[in-house]
Amino acid sequence: MPSTTANGAIWQITSNNITVNVDTVTMALTMQRSGGSPWGMVETSHDLTFALNGHETPVALASADEKQATLYEAGELSGVRVVLRGFRAGNRSMDVSLAIIVAIDGVSDEPVVRVIPVHDPQRVVREVRYPRPFVLEGRGPGVHHVLPSMQGALLPTDWPGKIDWWWIGLNWTRAIYMPWWGAIRPGDAYMGILETPFDGGLHFCHPPGGPTEVGPKWHPSMGSLSYPRQVRYHLFGSVDHNALVARYREYARTIGRLKTLETKATEVPGVKLLQGTTVATGYTLYHIQPDSHYYHPDDPGKNHNLRTFEQSIRGVERLREIYPTDRLVYHLDGWGTRGYDNLHPDYLPPCEEAGGWDGFKKLAEAVDRLGWLFTTHDNYIDYYLDAPTYREYLARVAEDGTVPGKAWWYGGAQTFLCEKNALGFVRRNFEEILRRQVPLRATYLDVFSIIEMLECYHPDHPMRREQSLQARAECFEWVRSRGIVLSSEEPTDWSVPYIDFCYWAPVAMADESPDSPTFGIPVPLFNQTYHDCVVTPAPLGKSGAISEKDAFLYALLYGCPPIVAAPEPKAKSGPGAPVESAARSAHFHRAKILADVHRQTGFAPIEAHDLLNTEGTARVTRFAGGASIEGDFAAGKYRIVGLKGFDDTWQVVPA
Repeated sequence: MPSTTANGAIWQITSNNITVNVDTVTMALTMQRSGGSPWGMVETSHDLTFALNGHETPVALASADEKQATLYEAGELSGVRVVLRGFRAGNRSMDVSLAIIVAIDGVSDEPVVRVIPVHDPQRVVREVRYPRPFVLEGRGPGVHHVLPSMQGALLPTDWPGKIDWWWIGLNWTRAIYMPWWGAIRPGDAYMGILETPFDGGLHFCHPPGGPTEVGPKWHPSMGSLSYPRQVRYHLFGSVDHNALVARYREYARTIGRLKTLETKATEVPGVKLLQGTTVATGYTLYHIQPDSHYYHPDDPGKNHNLRTFEQSIRGVERLREIYPTDRLVYHLDGWGTRGYDNLHPDYLPPCEEAGGWDGFKKLAEAVDRLGWLFTTHDNYIDYYLDAPTYREYLARVAEDGTVPGKAWWYGGAQTFLCEKNALGFVRRNFEEILRRQVPLRATYLDVFSIIEMLECYHPDHPMRREQSLQARAECFEWVRSRGIVLSSEEPTDWSVPYIDFCYWAPVAMADESPDSPTFGIPVPLFNQTYHDCVVTPAPLGKSGAISEKDAFLYALLYGCPPIVAAPEPKAKSGPGAPVESAARSAHFHRAKILADVHRQTGFAPIEAHDLLNTEGTARVTRFAGGASIEGDFAAGKYRIVGLKGFDDTWQVVPA
């Protein structure tokens, strides 16, 4: 077990393989594995943020007037507990006490740091950035941070581009699909796992050319720090990002987050049809309200675009002719009363202009006869003011007592439904669809898996961030209990035990502009962790700086099935079907390759994703069972080894 000794202000914690030094005056710490070089913290005056009279003041832990260090031993932990009191913000003395525990877990041989709110009666602590970021020194090949932003990225210390950070760095958003990060340098690496993730995230800063700072950031819960926060570190020798992924996958297994598709298929048999699937997106009505950001005042025809259910049936028939497959998800947008992103949560009855209940059911039956999964698109967070059952007392209330709202999406003015009130609407809508014997085999509950955790201050339904996710999980569980295969938007890892597939899991991008470059060197950290747990379809069109060719290669190397757009309807009779262009035919050709690969690898773990050159333009993905896929982005080629129907030779991406 670890041992802890003090030499003046410096406390040292040692195990067989790890040494951690804590300066109890500055609260700087170093950590080092046997035979490795130490990891030291950046210098900063911003460990805490105090809120005073509407102003936020950064404060350093070192500025505390009183620091009391004592030995801390508890079960597997041995280390030091430091109580800090006597902070000042400007000329004001703050009645705040915090405790910091730094220890080594003797079972896993990992450093652990815990931040504890001891005393804050005025609830002035608004943010904690401790432990501080560790310095990643050096430049060049093999020196980079490892970040689970979207699918994931390696960020070299000298990366020249600017990177926008999303959603204040909260866990389980596009910024942080999984609550961990790491850093790699020649001979050493570390990773940190946020073990109290619900009100946590990462402090991230990367000016063009570096240096980069990454470290934990703890947010208040319902206005105060309120409970201890903890991060766990793991120190490695000479490794690449695959070792960090393997450690997190094992961690996910120990906390029950690693639920495989094979297991999910025993609960909802339709999950089996996701192996080798293709997602085809169709629509019924796109209607844009006059107060929407997207409204076209100078071209009213663009504000109402209808495809009837009968036309969609003919589109399904055409899709079956040009893309024959027994496994397909038909994802239908805009099927509700007033179309896509309108009147949530009051979808029913289905769009009368498109054919109402009768047409909706016939479309579902047409999809079902082909053995495909008919999938509806729903949303139970955006809460529209003109929805027939809108009641402001069910909406989310912010900390300042206001009801946040906007008028951005097609449906116009909205607030946000407090998730504690969502399940009743989910049950009401789905029970009515099933009562009418519509063969609904799958569904997509929009944004639940990707939107940031929300708080609600309404006295009837107060909600912490953790409860926000619990309420979403209850909706997910209820839908799956009806035998419905479940999807949501992007697959942040809290949702892995609940969703079977997602809409997409994009390659990491630097920002959300139309021409965005990639975020560092993209790598599939999420799919390496959860490929056998969640199916992650991929679009095949250009996205930012990623070309159609590159989109195909990323999808192939990340183990993704394809997303295609459902074709235009065929004529009611006679030959009158639209002719497919060469580009459209190549699109379906690429999709079929991805679906055929996924048919054999879709439920298998990814064992490694290796970069074969420093630029990341040459790569190989290795699946459990022996299959491997190589990609060469510079040459626009790929090679599939160990799968039936592929001949192990290099192929040019279909164009």
